[in-house]
Amino acid sequence: MNKNKTRDQIDDKYKWDLSVVCASNNAWEDDYCRLEKGLPQLLEFKGSLADPRKLGKFMQLYINHSVMRENVYVYAHARFYEDTRNALYEEMKGRIELLVAKISAETVFIKKELSSLSQNDIDSMMLENPSLAEYRFFLESYARYHPHILSEETETVLAELEIALKKPDDIFSAYNDNNIVFTKFEHKGETIHLSHAKYAQLLESHDRELRQKAFEHYYRPFRQNIDVLANTYAANVLTNIKLAKVRNYPSMLEMALFPDYLPASVISNLVEVAKENIDAISEFNALKKEALGIEALHFYDNYVPLVKAIDKKYSYEEAIALVRTALEPLGAAYLRKYDATIRARVIDVFESPGKRSGAFSWGSYASRGLIFLNYTEKFSDVSTFAHEFGHCLHRDYSIEIQPYLYYQNPIFLAEVASTFNEALLFDHMSKIAESAEEKKFFLYHNMKRTEATFFRQTMFANFEMDVHTTAESGKVLIAKSITDIYRKNLETYLGRGMIIDDELNYEWARIPHFYHAFYVYKYATSLSVAIALSERVISGEKDAVEDYLAFLGAGSHKEPLEILKDAGIDLTGKGVYEVTVHKFRKLLKEYKAL
Repeated sequence: MNKNKTRDQIDDKYKWDLSVVCASNNAWEDDYCRLEKGLPQLLEFKGSLADPRKLGKFMQLYINHSVMRENVYVYAHARFYEDTRNALYEEMKGRIELLVAKISAETVFIKKELSSLSQNDIDSMMLENPSLAEYRFFLESYARYHPHILSEETETVLAELEIALKKPDDIFSAYNDNNIVFTKFEHKGETIHLSHAKYAQLLESHDRELRQKAFEHYYRPFRQNIDVLANTYAANVLTNIKLAKVRNYPSMLEMALFPDYLPASVISNLVEVAKENIDAISEFNALKKEALGIEALHFYDNYVPLVKAIDKKYSYEEAIALVRTALEPLGAAYLRKYDATIRARVIDVFESPGKRSGAFSWGSYASRGLIFLNYTEKFSDVSTFAHEFGHCLHRDYSIEIQPYLYYQNPIFLAEVASTFNEALLFDHMSKIAESAEEKKFFLYHNMKRTEATFFRQTMFANFEMDVHTTAESGKVLIAKSITDIYRKNLETYLGRGMIIDDELNYEWARIPHFYHAFYVYKYATSLSVAIALSERVISGEKDAVEDYLAFLGAGSHKEPLEILKDAGIDLTGKGVYEVTVHKFRKLLKEYKAL
């Protein structure tokens, strides 16, 4: 394990080799200059994208320029994340960000002109220039927006107002991240200074009095400023609704779902299945209450580990072997890619001074997937490794199979492969557990993942729908009305046996995702799809592996629901969500039997 080594002291085999992205810093400079010089060539096509011959030439130039831009962008940022104190890479990162912003600003005509094409226009252009056929889905994805594109004058005004319209999010972030003041409190002779991170840590404490104090003090600033926060959130909601109306969408929900080609039933079915199965959460509540030995379960009791954390350390090499074994059900072809990724040195493993925190997977079409870790040998790091590896191979399969225009996975499906890997890992860990307590540890954390990602995120989505429906009906959004809506959702989703303290009524005021309307449901759908796919693979269902590998290579070459159907997953009904609930009940039964 890395023991606070500097980057230079870490063995090269634990550091990614970014020459796979760009040969050197000098090569990056050359590409950067080519990128700058390529912009005027793109601008020459302004006003001519309805001409099928010119469009064909433009698309070739646009793709080549975009591939280079992505690669230059990824390299500079990846270098900067290695050591955020490095002035050279900080400058490179800043330069490419400014250039990309300039390119985006000066090429807005692309979206305007392509979205102005009708389906008939595209069909006619294909007849005149058959070489455009490979771009059909790309062009049709713009044509879908034709009914929602406004006059040039109105679009210009909206573009100029965009920064102002996003201000509610900025205001909330400024308060929540920088200006919030938590009152200090005393506990057993110690003065506790709360923060967001400290609060999350204290909720896992086995000292119940400490948990309760932290809970009560954490919500005080939100409650004290609830009128300001309510007005800020209401401004965001009303902006969403007005934009949807101006752009000719029936509702804000339908505008939010439009980019992913989704019907509203995808969310309504999710909500219905969660509500129909709240008894499973009630049963889980009873289990927590009994295990903790308390008479009443409060929300501040909800995050206490019922099973002592497994006191094991996993070396990075052990993590590689463990995850590889867990992924064996995917077959030899997937494992060959797994092994090749390990050998390719595209993984940055250990933390070091100046290195960015966290973990992610990234990459570019011109290169391949990269994995960024801060590995510390805990099991959570093993799980993170599996998660990011899922992202990485999802990208690599898409790069291998799809052209540039269709290789990036739609956001709606982006978390499926990563969550799928975690599902296989947890299943494997439960099977190889060396004791009943160890098995309970993995079962419990698997259940908590479903509770937090499926039921809780669905509650958030239901709240968003209720708030937007209320505003769309002409009712005023104030602190009381928003809080009442949230309270009703708490009562619906937290299950029997959970005491809902008044402080929790104001939880909505601290959730940053609500400023990005109708995003949270994707966490629940991604988990459900991943569980359904993994259950097919684990059970050895015919063609399950082949279907999943095809999904990994699908990119965005067709509508997301069609990609899922090809993988054997129908998200238009309730079945996939019911698989998730069934899995949760199975885990609960298994846990209680130990």
